Amino acid sequence: MPKVKRFRNLQKSSPQTESLGTLPSTNAAVTTPLIEEQSPSTNPTMSESIEVQPTNETSSHDSWNSTQSMPTENTEQPTTSKKHVGRESSSYWNVDAIDLQGVMKKIKVKVREVSNLPHGQRIIVDFDEVGMAVGEGQGVLAGYCGILATDDNLFPINFERWSGKTGIPNTYFLECFKEILQTTEAIAQRYCKLTLGKKWAAHRQRLWNEFYDPTKTKDQIICNVPTGIDRTQWAHFVTYRLKPETMDICKKNRENRKKQVIPHTGGSKPISRRRHEMLLDSGKLPSRGMLYIETHKRKDGSFVNEAAKAIGEQIEVGLSQSTTDESQVSPHDVVGRVLGPEHSGRVRCMGLGAAPTNSFRNTRMRLSDLSIGSSSTATSSASTNQWEQKYMNLEGALKAYMIMKEGKIPDELATFFDPQPQVRY
Repeated sequence: MPKVKRFRNLQKSSPQTESLGTLPSTNAAVTTPLIEEQSPSTNPTMSESIEVQPTNETSSHDSWNSTQSMPTENTEQPTTSKKHVGRESSSYWNVDAIDLQGVMKKIKVKVREVSNLPHGQRIIVDFDEVGMAVGEGQGVLAGYCGILATDDNLFPINFERWSGKTGIPNTYFLECFKEILQTTEAIAQRYCKLTLGKKWAAHRQRLWNEFYDPTKTKDQIICNVPTGIDRTQWAHFVTYRLKPETMDICKKNRENRKKQVIPHTGGSKPISRRRHEMLLDSGKLPSRGMLYIETHKRKDGSFVNEAAKAIGEQIEVGLSQSTTDESQVSPHDVVGRVLGPEHSGRVRCMGLGAAPTNSFRNTRMRLSDLSIGSSSTATSSASTNQWEQKYMNLEGALKAYMIMKEGKIPDELATFFDPQPQVRY
């Protein structure tokens, strides 16, 4: 018997939780950037202290503010210098904080307590070498961005896109940084904008999934305004979602999602935090292949399904036979060889914000590897094989770059990338 999809009763809009987008009025201090020197082998390359200013609060949240708990200081500091790997508790985040006097300490904080930090206190968020937030500070920052993204006063839901010509104007984001997340660091701004956009899109999708009923007319859906959402914004949002072109896009997206048959076991933990935890645990930067295997195996060590097993076993063989440093992200590492070229705007196993332009930048600069040795054995078979491999790597990097920029290989260059017979000397 086919599964029956149940829809929300539009005549009974059940009260929702307090709006995540409006925060209680507090005396939050102004943020300033903080750069710390840390060991490159086990620690992130940069830290940011990101802080919030109070947003305009309505009277409906005054009672909630009076019962809001405050962050607590962790007075039981560990005596060992070994850094904890993974989250210490699922009830709170254990993060580093710094005050106006520059005194650092550990505090236990929940996302909703961020606005109640003492005046001048800032939470330190670590960023790795590719500009992604890591550690428990990442969890606090991502959660707080989720609160901001669901505030339709800050980021209205009636815009068609997060960015672009029909998207939210950049002034909205700049105002958020000026009034709430006060930092001028480009690395923090980029990460926050990506996170806000992801949370904003998920918020709109949740609203639509909950309040859309195909048995109701457009006017009936518009009249059933979700709690805490502006009526005008809701009307524009419903009109946009019911456009024929929008519905066609949604249909295509549903069909594409059905093709994704390999689930992962990463849960809500971002790949950047998992990569950093593996770095702290082993002392070595994990490769993309190791991350793929780690996020597609169950706790008992088995792969999530046969498709993941087939790919994972190929990656394991590739890692065991590789003679290069797989921790260096490259379109020709084991993941690139097994799964093929990346799509524009993403890099597998690298997380939010990773793209070929910023993840493969070191690969395209490896021209120094083509230096000519003076040894008399340079013409040997082994040396010839090495040159052929380097030529193939350079050709593949050029091909991936053109596909990323142009969407395809230009017709006038197509014959250049046709398979050529190998020449042995």
